[in-house]
Amino acid sequence: MLVGAASAGGYTVLRHDRQPPPPATTVAQAPPATTPTIPPATQEPPSYTPPAYSSERSFSTPHAIPSGGAHVFHPGSPSHAQGTSGGAAPSTGASLVQPGTHTTPTTTTPSKPQLALTDVALGAAAIAYAPYAPANADLGDPSQAVDGSTKTAWSAPAASDPSAPPQVGVYVDLAASVKVRTLVVQTPTPGMNVEIYAATSGPPSTIVDHGWRHLATRRGIGTKTKIGLPARAFRYVLVWIVGAPPNGARPAISELSLLSLQPE
Repeated sequence: MLVGAASAGGYTVLRHDRQPPPPATTVAQAPPATTPTIPPATQEPPSYTPPAYSSERSFSTPHAIPSGGAHVFHPGSPSHAQGTSGGAAPSTGASLVQPGTHTTPTTTTPSKPQLALTDVALGAAAIAYAPYAPANADLGDPSQAVDGSTKTAWSAPAASDPSAPPQVGVYVDLAASVKVRTLVVQTPTPGMNVEIYAATSGPPSTIVDHGWRHLATRRGIGTKTKIGLPARAFRYVLVWIVGAPPNGARPAISELSLLSLQPE
């Protein structure tokens, strides 16, 4: 009995001295992996910045040429026209300058225009000039003197006194000052006397007006008479009849030509 009581007491002591097991703990699990959202880049990529070179650098080794950049010319370098890979330099950017070579620009000299004698009176305005004629005088049709045909002609008004000078003529208005080299008068009434006048403005109201400049005088002209004129520019050129034909016919002009050098 003593042994049983001691065993029972020992069991009780052991039972009360044993520590209870610790409570179960829950191990936290890592959250599932998620793919982070990367916002789009808002900044421009950094631009290429060429490396700084020292003033004492050697030119024996060619430097790389960035793609699309300017070609770099290194004096004394045998491969200045190539990149680091040994290939040809890119075609974009500035061109290489070869030492010792010069490019001469090509110039084209404009050719001078070809000039030809042209009748500037043909088709121009022709006006009968009779400052001393009566207001009701029939002055005819002076345009027939510049129509390019000798089959038509302008005739001066009938004179009340056949012995008096006709004091009438025809002038051509060229609309602008033109250098006329030669005047050609064709007439169906040869033998009359004419004087040639010219003016730059006007026309002057009378033949004695200082606006008219006397250029030439011809007496007894033939059916076709050429008269050289000074190399000056005039707008108005006048054929002034100062003497009738010897047979008493009315003076007439079938064609009045003014030859000037004009571009073809």
